[in-house]
Amino acid sequence: MLLAWASGLALRLPFKSAVIERNNYRLFIALKYLCYLGIIAHLLFIPLFLQLGVPELAIINVFSVLLWVASYFFNRAALHSEAFALAATEAVAHAILATYFLGWDAGFYFYFFSTVLYIFLNHNQSFRIILIQSSLILLTCIGLHIYTHQPEFESAISGNFLDALYFMNLFVNFTAFGIQGYFFRKASTENDKKLELLATTDPLTGLFNRRKMLELAESEVVRFQRSKKPFLMAIADIDHFKQFNDNYGHDCGDYVLKRMSALIKETLRQQDVVSRWGGEEFLIMLPDTDLEGGIQAFEKLREMIANTQHEYAGKIFSITITLGVSQFDGGLNINDTIKLADEALYKGKREGRNRIVTVQSIQK
Repeated sequence: MLLAWASGLALRLPFKSAVIERNNYRLFIALKYLCYLGIIAHLLFIPLFLQLGVPELAIINVFSVLLWVASYFFNRAALHSEAFALAATEAVAHAILATYFLGWDAGFYFYFFSTVLYIFLNHNQSFRIILIQSSLILLTCIGLHIYTHQPEFESAISGNFLDALYFMNLFVNFTAFGIQGYFFRKASTENDKKLELLATTDPLTGLFNRRKMLELAESEVVRFQRSKKPFLMAIADIDHFKQFNDNYGHDCGDYVLKRMSALIKETLRQQDVVSRWGGEEFLIMLPDTDLEGGIQAFEKLREMIANTQHEYAGKIFSITITLGVSQFDGGLNINDTIKLADEALYKGKREGRNRIVTVQSIQK
């Protein structure tokens, strides 16, 4: 019944899944390669058991191959729980039957251990369910050990064939452990990178957020203490930002922020750092740059933005920015340097916007 249900459902599934559960990605990728391993191993077992004179196990392995194939298709269709259930059930059932026919020394009990490890990869299961499943596998393993070590038990094969099966099963399970460990580590590393990206970037623009920018600025201060090369901090503000939403619709503001982010990154150098500072403000850091060189770079940026035409909802418009610039030369800490850039920015807005104002021009 299980095989008929699995085979019928697998045939109705699409070959490729449109959606793979994000939280179950490590389960998907690990099961994908475990399915390959399971299919190959059971295909090899079929002629081996026929050669050893155990046709019952050969027939069982035909069904095992079909179940692993069904598990593979379930996994591709993002039915991870169903794929997991088939794979785990087959591994445990096959280990029980093979141990029953061939005895403990054939090494099929190894599959109990790899199955328990695999159970922990499924995040959809509660710890209680995992504990129950693991306990049942442990009890089954103990029961088989007791049964196969009774004086009256007699294996269907013996001698060198048992040793060969033992080492074959050892190899298959070591491979399974390696697959699970490698892809779990890989998926965990990728998840860590995603979490770090979420913690350090602005979700709308993809730029660094305030926290990450301050961290990078502090690192630049440390470098300044070694090299004594000044760097610039600038706050850029989109002029009349509220009017974009008022005139072109609510989502136009998001469009403008995205376009601004792209234009700033395209215009500045690769080593320059850009962040969304808040609202329609961007904080820009130019490492190893003095005021004269920075003003040229910012003027190029201001002119490029002002001369670029944008189209949204069938309407064409342009954007201008005002920048306040300050130079870090060791006289103030980084927070005070940014505050001075902010003061220069508001002076530029009061003077009419679409311009660059430096702290030095204020202090003159």
